[in-house]
Parts: sequence; C-alpha cells; structure tokens
Amino acid sequence: MRALVSPLRQLLPLLATTFLAGCGSVGGGQGLNLGPDQTSLSGSYLQGRFAAQDFDIPRAEEAFVDVARRLPGPAGSRTAFIYALASGSSADAEQQARVVIATDEGEPQDDFGVQRDLPRLTLAAVAMRDGDPEQAITLLSEDDLSSSLSRSLAVLLRSAALYESKGTDAALAALSEQESGTFNALVPQHVAMMMVVDGQASRAETMFRRALGGARADIAALGYARFLEDEGRADEADDIYVRMAQDAGLFTRAGRMGRVRTGSLEEQSREFRRASTRAPRLADDGYDLFALALENYAWLGFEQAMQTPRGDRFAVERRRSALVVPLALSNLAREVDGDRAVANYLSALIVSMFDNPEDALEMASAVKPSSWLYEYARLEVADSVRQAGDANDAVQSLRQDLKRDPGSPQMALQLHGYLLQAERYDEAEDAADMAIAAAEALDVMPSSLWRYYFARGAGRIEADVWEGGRDDLERALELASDEPIILNHLGYSYVERGLQLERAFGMIERALDIDPNNGAIVDSLGWAHFQQGNFDAAIVQLERAVELEPADAVITDHLGDAYYAVGRERDARYEWQRVMTLEDADEELLAEVAAKLGGDTSGVLPPAEREGS
Repeated sequence: MRALVSPLRQLLPLLATTFLAGCGSVGGGQGLNLGPDQTSLSGSYLQGRFAAQDFDIPRAEEAFVDVARRLPGPAGSRTAFIYALASGSSADAEQQARVVIATDEGEPQDDFGVQRDLPRLTLAAVAMRDGDPEQAITLLSEDDLSSSLSRSLAVLLRSAALYESKGTDAALAALSEQESGTFNALVPQHVAMMMVVDGQASRAETMFRRALGGARADIAALGYARFLEDEGRADEADDIYVRMAQDAGLFTRAGRMGRVRTGSLEEQSREFRRASTRAPRLADDGYDLFALALENYAWLGFEQAMQTPRGDRFAVERRRSALVVPLALSNLAREVDGDRAVANYLSALIVSMFDNPEDALEMASAVKPSSWLYEYARLEVADSVRQAGDANDAVQSLRQDLKRDPGSPQMALQLHGYLLQAERYDEAEDAADMAIAAAEALDVMPSSLWRYYFARGAGRIEADVWEGGRDDLERALELASDEPIILNHLGYSYVERGLQLERAFGMIERALDIDPNNGAIVDSLGWAHFQQGNFDAAIVQLERAVELEPADAVITDHLGDAYYAVGRERDARYEWQRVMTLEDADEELLAEVAAKLGGDTSGVLPPAEREGS
C-alpha cells in the first residue's frame, strides 16, 4: 500500500511548483506574467500558496479555484481540483475534474500514483451519485489510469457499478480480470458483501472466511457477524460481537449493538436498544459496494499516513500531506452517499488534524445513532467543539451523550480527560468510575481494561491523591505488565516521591527497552535523574529526548534546566528561548520560562540542590 501515500509527501509543494511554471509561460515571459488583472490573480495564487503551507484546505481551495477560473489550464485546474476535492466542495471538484481530463490528453505521465487518477475517480463517483453506473464503468477503464493502485481500486468500483447495471456475472467477471501484482487483498471482502446482497449465502460465507485474513479484516468481521445474525445463527454471531465489545476499541459499539440484537446484552438504555435494532448493513446494493470500496482504500491510506515517523519538527507537515488522498477518497464515498458513517467519520477525523474543527463538527454530526461508529463520531463532535474554544460545551456535549448511552466506556473516559484538563478533579473521578464500571460490565479484556485504571490513576496523582493513584497504576500494571506508558508513569511517580527508587528506575528503563525511540520515556528517565541530582546522567538522556522530540516544549525546557544545573547557562538560555517558539507550549510553561529568561531561576534545581534546603 505504500504507493497510496508515500508520494503525497511531495504532492502539495509539487502542485504549487507545477502551477507556478504554468503561469510563467502564459505571456511568454518568466514568472507570474498574468496580464492586466495581475494584482488580483497573483494575490489569489499567493493566498493559495500560503493557505496550502498552513494546510488550510478550504482557504487554499477557494484561492486556487479562483485562479483556475480566470487562468484556464491543466496545471491550475489540477491544483484547484485536489484542494476542492479535499475540502469537500463537490461542485468545484467536479468542474475542475472535467477540465483536467479534457486537457490532460498527451500530458506526460508522472510517478505520483493515485492522485493523478483522482479526477477520473471523482467523475465516476459523481456518475454513481447521479444513478448512472454505465457512465461510471466507462470512466473506470484501466487503460485510462496511471497507477496499479488506482487500477486495483477501479476494479472494485467497476465491479460494483457492473453489479448495479448488469448483474452478478458481469461484476464477478470484472474482478477476475484484475492484473497480477496489483493490490487485491480487499477482493474477498468485496465479493462476500456482493454475495450477501445477491442472496448467495454459501458463497458469501466462503468469501467472508477468506476476507477475515486480509485487509480491513475488522470490517469483514462486522459484515460476517451481521450475515450470521441474518441467517439465524445468532450464537455464532454473538461470539464475534462479544469479542468486539471486549476489545474496547473502534468496534465496541458494533459489538454492543450486535449483542443487544442477539439478546446477550441487557440493561442498556432505551435509546441504545432502539438504535441497535435500526443499525444498517454495510451494503444493500451496488452503490453501497462502490462507496464501501472507497472507504476501505481511504482507511488503509489513513492508517499508513498515521504511521509517519515522529522525531523532527516537520513530522506534522509530512503526516498532513500524506492524509490528502485518504481524505479525497473518503469525500468521494460521501459524494456517492452522504449518509456513509465511515466516510463522514474519517473525513471529520482528518480535517480536524488540519485544524478545521467547524467542518469536522459538521461531518461527525452527520453520523447517525444507528451507526456502529456513532460513539466515536460523538467523541469527535466533542473534540471539535473543544478545539473551537468551547471546553465547557464539549463537557456538556459528552454529558448529554452519556445520559442517552451510559454504557459507553469510551465517552466516559473522554469526559474524564476533559474534566481533568479543567482541574475539576471530583467530577473527573466520577467520570473515570463510570468508565471503569461500563468497561467491566462488558468484560473488557485486560489488554484494553488497563487504560481505564491507568487514566483514573494518572488523574488521581494529578489531583494529589497519591495512594489511590498509585493503587490504580499498580492495577493497570497487573493487567498489562509490559505496557510502556504504565511503566513510565508509575516509575516516574515513585522517583518523584523518592520511593522504591531501584524498582522505579527499573520500570522506566524497562519501558525504554520496549519503546527505545519514545522521546517522552527518554525524557522521563532524564528528568528522574535530574530530580535525584544526577545532572550529568540527566543531560545525556535529555539531549537524546530532544533529538527524538525537537518540537516538544516540556522536554526542551527540561534540557535547559539540566544545562543550568551544571553551569552551562548559555546553553540553558538557548533551550529556554527555543521553548518560547514552540507551538505546544502552554501558557503556564511559557510564564515559567519567561521568568527564567528574566533571571528568576530559583525554581530550576530540585529541592535538595537549592540553597538553604
């Protein structure tokens, strides 16, 4: 799947550069030779460039579409198209896609993979939206697509369109024609869903069993469980739903809803039971199959983009670049059917990473209570509200959701986090209790249950309730003895209090053995040495932590303090000054660092090293 996202790290600057070159040739001169309307046109172009650099997708789309309208050409239209599609502006994306396809004849092929084929994929999705699968089939000819990844996606899309227009045999024939060497791990799932729609139970089950070992196996499991349920095999379906609920992850709600329908989960709210009975199947026709294929490819691209390594100040930009095509594919699924839960949720998740909480809120709010993703969509709604600056409204949103569904451990856990940030410790404790009770009612597996005890324990320690916090963290460690975040947090908590020092340092070092490139854990080890007055050892670890996380304000501040402790005041001031430029520095830290830079270093050293202590 690397072809889906790796070229995207170059995509945005490349598009802008290509467009600039195109503008330079318009009048036969060099640079932006734009004629009598030069000021406003070049202004729109520059606005687009600046917006693209900030990953302000809607503003970049508006600017580049304006330029493309007044200065037609393939480079401008392609740039305008990609931003229109990513921002969800379907009318502009469709218009620019038609221009790109019409003007792309004879254009040299590049090596940027699926993004070059997005205009054709877009028009195929528009055709399906408009109820014209024949036109979609025409647009999805393999001969017109640039990359093997695009062709593998197009095979699924063309098969879905053929199923809708010509029937099962034509759809299956299209799948059998897929070229060797292309990505085909989603074909069994696609066929299984098609057989369910077609009413061929035996073939559906055979393909589901193959799909459970392939890509997006979790979606295949969800489809298989619903198939078993509809076939009257409730016990077998319930086995799958129980595991989903116990995992306490993205599919928890799906498991809970399935268990309500099979009768194995009682004592749920009336609203939740009603939603469970109304839950739709993953696909009911060829249009759903078409959208499902787009969602699956979008999700795979999203997962790979999220694996973009951290470790330098440009990691966020690389990740955002890698998310553009997954966002585009997700938006295409929304174009086919605006009610698609996965597409709405995934698009919301991505645009929130582009610091666009308003659009994220709109997309996440489109996910209905009958969806298995509703719970996580509501978490995204609350987070979008919080990002917009309304922390109290975010808390209230989650409280209302929990009244409707008190059996959700995830929503209670997120409410705990919000209340903790607001230093509303008693309320946070209540929310954590609620989360643990809900998780234990689902018999959540230890591999997930530890998170709930860890969260309550960390909150208790922050609220200065040491014994209760320690007990929760020890309980979390019993449940997941090799989880680095527990080892790190518990170990450092002991070091900070001068307790069980040998065991505590061992915990942090064990966490580092498991996750050696985790800058936060390296920082903990360095800061633990600092708290014990072992300044030289602290500097060794903190310098490495800053190498791993150069944009982390707290780690940078720690290194500055360690330098100051050994008399390297110039180096300390450099690190403190750098803290003032980092985006993740909160107001409290900025005030503390400003005081140090102003000469008040009374709180820099550990208590044991301060004068008069």
